[in-house]
Amino acid sequence: MTDRAGSVGLATANPTQPSLPHTLSSPPRRALTRFLFAPFQALVRRPGRTLAVLLTCLLFAFAGTGLALLLWANSHLNAARRDVHLGHSISALEHLRLYRLIHADTPEVLLLDARIARRSGEWSRAQEMLDRYWQVRGDDNALVLERLLLRATQGEVEAVQPLLKARSEQNPTETALALEATTAGLIYRFRLSEAEQIMQQWLLFDPDNALALYSRGKLKEAREQGTAALADYRLALERDPEFDEVRIRMTGLLLQLSQGEEALAHLQYLQSRLPQHEVVQTQLARALDLQGRSAEARAVLDECLRLYPLHAPALAERGRMALREGDAEQAEKDLALAVRLDPSEAPIRYQYLLALSQNGKKEESAREKEKIQQIEADVQRIKDLIDLRLRQSTEDPDTAYEIAMIAFRAARPKEGLRWLQNALRADPNHRKTHLALASYYHDMGNPILSARHRALGQRTPK
Repeated sequence: MTDRAGSVGLATANPTQPSLPHTLSSPPRRALTRFLFAPFQALVRRPGRTLAVLLTCLLFAFAGTGLALLLWANSHLNAARRDVHLGHSISALEHLRLYRLIHADTPEVLLLDARIARRSGEWSRAQEMLDRYWQVRGDDNALVLERLLLRATQGEVEAVQPLLKARSEQNPTETALALEATTAGLIYRFRLSEAEQIMQQWLLFDPDNALALYSRGKLKEAREQGTAALADYRLALERDPEFDEVRIRMTGLLLQLSQGEEALAHLQYLQSRLPQHEVVQTQLARALDLQGRSAEARAVLDECLRLYPLHAPALAERGRMALREGDAEQAEKDLALAVRLDPSEAPIRYQYLLALSQNGKKEESAREKEKIQQIEADVQRIKDLIDLRLRQSTEDPDTAYEIAMIAFRAARPKEGLRWLQNALRADPNHRKTHLALASYYHDMGNPILSARHRALGQRTPK
């Protein structure tokens, strides 16, 4: 019995027999289990107290998240203020968009948006923002200033310049804004010599103002002084390397001058900041193609047109590349759409003419050639009329009216409206201009303004 019991005892102690894993019974595992189940045990034992603690934790979590979101939104508002002050409209709009994800429009946001729209030439949007501001705040000093700046930019220089000057004398912080808007209005009126004088005052007041240098560069471009304009753009970027609008404008001019290497460096920087900007993508493709990197250029264009399928410059660039590579069918397809979207661009039409010719479409080619000749004649006539206008001591309504009619024929209604407005500033009773405006507003679906100008045109003697 003793031996049997001993043998049994030995068998029980045999280490080869299966046993529970050591980790399941370890103290750390038991502690972890107790920790995980503690809330449920507490809920069972003290439900009221436990729920109160949980709700308090949730409230603190929501409050912390809300505070973080408010701080995040306010950081974007501060960035928008800074960018609007510097003239960085592209980045300012993005900051305002992000701010609006958390907040509704505040009066300040409406004013910032209006200033961006005014600088971008979106004057209807600027007026809409100012009207919304008025509904909330009524007429106050900030609104009066923005309305004056908008009127100056739209060319009402004589009416508002004395008011802006008086405000600047009382508050020097408004001086740069007044000079900026006056310069823009004079350029809009094509009174370039006067615009240059105001711009000189602006740069004397603030020599390091990148926005002023950018404006001076655009003025030189209007005078077909490309090399001088590039110098101003480079100087503006030295003052403000993050001024994306300057860099985009400069790369466009560099590409016109076939300076692809310098343009490519700027565009690669822009792509890192604005990866989905259609103008940047199109210009980048052009710069890559100028460097012989056509496969990369085509990939960039394909991505651009995936995002913006109706972007005429990208379609035209891809069509031009297809034509060069012998794919006349694809070239015609892209260029035909580009021409429909932007019928006034003679270079696009010329590429389209080549595609039609290569595809053996003689009748279409002949019609396209006539249109190109008409556009070239119109461009030359506008140059002659503008030269005449610049030589005149006073503004001539007939000259402005003729330029407007050419612009409308070239499918450039914005330019046509600009010159019709200039004609009325020279002669508020110019009959042909009123009738042309009546037709314009009728086509735009504005029967009130159409009827007003028709009545003025019929009342005015021939």
